[in-house]
Amino acid sequence: MTAARTHPRCRVLLVEDDAPIREMTKDILNDDGFDVLDVGDAEAALGCLRHDGPFDLLVSDVGLPGMDGRDLATIATTLHPAMPILLVTGYAGPAGARPDFRGEEIKLLRKPFTLKQLVTSVRSLL
Repeated sequence: MTAARTHPRCRVLLVEDDAPIREMTKDILNDDGFDVLDVGDAEAALGCLRHDGPFDLLVSDVGLPGMDGRDLATIATTLHPAMPILLVTGYAGPAGARPDFRGEEIKLLRKPFTLKQLVTSVRSLL
């Protein structure tokens, strides 16, 4: 996948509570040229958004413990209105199609997806 890099060293904040999935996703995005900071929950992500930014993109699982990814996205758009957001889920079902679930800067990637689909989705938002 590295041959098609189009966004040199864009900063991505990755939020995923499943450590093996988080590590694999981080490795894939790093291999494709993205600078990834990864955390395991929404509260940690909010701290990063407030203190470790700026980020070019937020990638978050929807199903997080505590505050979910959708609520995180709502707050993130308040803190950084121009930052695109990719929400990843296997559980949103019909909610993903509702206009109030996704704003213009928020896109949804449904599980299962291929590694190529993940990288393509990230690139398309940047």
